[in-house]
Amino acid sequence: MRQFRTSETELKHIFIALLALAFAFSLILFSREIFSSGSFFNYRPKYFFETLVAVGFAFVLHELGHKFAAEKYGLWAEFRMWPLGLLLAVGMAFFSRGGFVFAAPGATMIAPIKETKHGFALKKLHINAEKMGKIGLSGPLVNNALTILFIALFSLAPLSVFKTAAWVNSWLAIFNLLPFMILDGQKVWHWSKWVWCGAMLLSVALFLLSGMIG
Repeated sequence: MRQFRTSETELKHIFIALLALAFAFSLILFSREIFSSGSFFNYRPKYFFETLVAVGFAFVLHELGHKFAAEKYGLWAEFRMWPLGLLLAVGMAFFSRGGFVFAAPGATMIAPIKETKHGFALKKLHINAEKMGKIGLSGPLVNNALTILFIALFSLAPLSVFKTAAWVNSWLAIFNLLPFMILDGQKVWHWSKWVWCGAMLLSVALFLLSGMIG
């Protein structure tokens, strides 16, 4: 059984990205309350903390999904934030007055290396399209599972934070499955277009369902 590994650098990057994403998404989710009078000073701490719960589960567990999947194949895997992406997330959410958020906070970096007494060394390990596709798929699948969980929790206790969490997770699954640039969907599409279609259809269905609850 492979040991789960992390580092101080990874934890710091996750923490910073988490705070920035929570703030950006709070501008979207509570846009009516924040921008209703044309003033940004309508922002309240409860908007941030409620979104932090939703985005925290969505974001951190998404990245841990990639990390566990990669380490299962014996790869080194750690999250690294993308500072420009975080600035764009906050900037677009603010200047669009809660109309749009660019959710690209960073990525789980993966490499065929191993720890040694003197640092790190390359491993003779081939990362094929199937492995990369499954690693890429693991993040959106985590979001889909969380969407189902929060929809179930909302049915038991109709709290707004559960509805928010379901919507955020379903939206992130769809966004990350887009087959472009460095998004997860590009890796899944390259591995299997049938798997990509199935994952996207599931994500869209859960997104529509999360919008119907309440």
